[in-house]
Amino acid sequence: MKRILLNLSVITCLMANIVPKGSVEDKTYLIKKYQDMFQKISQKRVGLDESEISLVKTPFIKLMKKGEVKGAKKKRVFLLEAIFGNKVMINGSWYSLYQSIDNYKIVSISGDSVFLKGKEIKIKLTLRKRNANITIK
Repeated sequence: MKRILLNLSVITCLMANIVPKGSVEDKTYLIKKYQDMFQKISQKRVGLDESEISLVKTPFIKLMKKGEVKGAKKKRVFLLEAIFGNKVMINGSWYSLYQSIDNYKIVSISGDSVFLKGKEIKIKLTLRKRNANITIK
């Protein structure tokens, strides 16, 4: 019984805070205001047609992982594994300077990096240190 009375008192307090206090005119004004808002919300809204929607560009950008190729059908990742003179090992195969890989051409080779150039993008591949304890002399 105490639990029911407690619940009723909580509900009464909540209702007292929800229902606006003031005169009948104030309450009538608020009811009219809410009815106007609901009327505006319920009106049919006209959007874009299919041709207009197809012209809208996506507002989202895709963050690419390092070495990922833009616009490729498959997610192609280039992994630079070794550099030896003007030859490089990328994804387990050896390539030389100016040789093509997919739609990219190897345009420069430095001590620890390689640049691939495509139509619209230039990719820099760098060697990763696998073990800091191993040194090459």
